[in-house]
Amino acid sequence: MATPPVRFSQLRWLHNAACALGIMGGGVVMLLGLAGFGRSSDLWMVLAGAFAVLLTVAVMTLMPLLVKMEATFARELGEIRDLREHLERHLAQLQSIAENSRISDSAKALAHRHQEAEALRAAIREEITQKNWEAALNLIEEVEDRFGFRQEAESLREELDDARREAIQSKLAEAIERIERQFAAHDWGRAQSEIDRLSAALPGDAKVLSLQDRLKAMREQHKNELKLAWDEAVRRSDTDHAIEVLRELDQYLSPAEAHALQASARHVFKEKLLQLGVQFRFAVTEKRWQDALTIGLELTRDFPNARMAAEVREVMGTIRERAKQVSGSELPAEPTPT
Repeated sequence: MATPPVRFSQLRWLHNAACALGIMGGGVVMLLGLAGFGRSSDLWMVLAGAFAVLLTVAVMTLMPLLVKMEATFARELGEIRDLREHLERHLAQLQSIAENSRISDSAKALAHRHQEAEALRAAIREEITQKNWEAALNLIEEVEDRFGFRQEAESLREELDDARREAIQSKLAEAIERIERQFAAHDWGRAQSEIDRLSAALPGDAKVLSLQDRLKAMREQHKNELKLAWDEAVRRSDTDHAIEVLRELDQYLSPAEAHALQASARHVFKEKLLQLGVQFRFAVTEKRWQDALTIGLELTRDFPNARMAAEVREVMGTIRERAKQVSGSELPAEPTPT
């Protein structure tokens, strides 16, 4: 590698030569002054020679420092120029990178927009699956307002409406099945409450409106069946079954219908009273005190105002004691007349 040329070589040569001459000249003047020392002029020559030597030495000391400082400044200036050139060379590259970055950000924004839209669609279908209709509708509004997918928003609304109708119909089918079971059990009160609830939730729905008509028809049909059962029980003189049917039939009868059945009902209850009286007498005669007590309690409970009930009530204390002696345990108390 070639050695770079020394900076300011001529100036350095002149500086060295001048310094050499200055030292030699100053030394000569000092020697001449010392040779004729004693006169005032000789003293000044010594001082002048010494000053010349000192000045030369000072110049010899300062000159390298100045050259070194100049070299340092020149090097720093060169580095600054190189840095400036380097920055200028890379400025275009930085501008190109900035442009590419802006394009990349736009591309990322488009990609993120697509991902967000997909996530929103998945969230909407999840809310529809969970039957959170209000939340799904709000998300559909966001699809339209935020992303501008108006046609897709309409399609999602239709999907939501279909799912909501399907869910409503499913719940309606369950409710109708439950009401049908209540019809079969003749639980008209609970069936009416269920129908009223459905009417409030689905006003004007044909299936719900038909349930009200069906309730009336089923109730009327059951009332007619009870009437037939009553007539048959009366015809066969089956007083126990007739009374059981009458107790259920009573809640269906209008005042006019109840009045029409009054005579036959009075006859049935009279027969029942007579039957209980006969059974009671036979139980007492045969000393079946437990049976007598049971029959007497039934008679006084079901026919508390009958004269026969008063007669039975008079002997119930004695029958109770005898039944207790037989069973050896406490017996049911006689019902209080109402």
